[in-house]
Amino acid sequence: MLKLTTVFFVITLAVLALLHYVALEFALYWRFAWFDIFMHFFGGAVVALGFFTLKDFINDIPDRLQYFWPIISGVIVVALSWELFEIVIGTPSIEPGYMLDTTIDLLMGTVGGFVGFVVGHTIRKL
Repeated sequence: MLKLTTVFFVITLAVLALLHYVALEFALYWRFAWFDIFMHFFGGAVVALGFFTLKDFINDIPDRLQYFWPIISGVIVVALSWELFEIVIGTPSIEPGYMLDTTIDLLMGTVGGFVGFVVGHTIRKL
């Protein structure tokens, strides 16, 4: 039986994927600077929700891994991995604002992870 956390995660992941596809098709990342910031925020929230969903499928995951710091740490690891992926595929150009952009991306992913943690924790209690 599907749990509410899994359903919510799948819906938000689908919305994130659709938004990313539309953003690439219509160059939204390059037209609107705020769109990239929003996507990193939303992506962090989706990743946090994904960590709650893991517990729905893997019963051996200790409950303590569903607490704030393990989930936020996981979100930060995923955000750092995403930034490294962007470097590997050549997305960022080494320009004067690159470090600031990367810092904002990581910060917004972490803040989104906090929101995702609050939402996931609230849904888990229902």
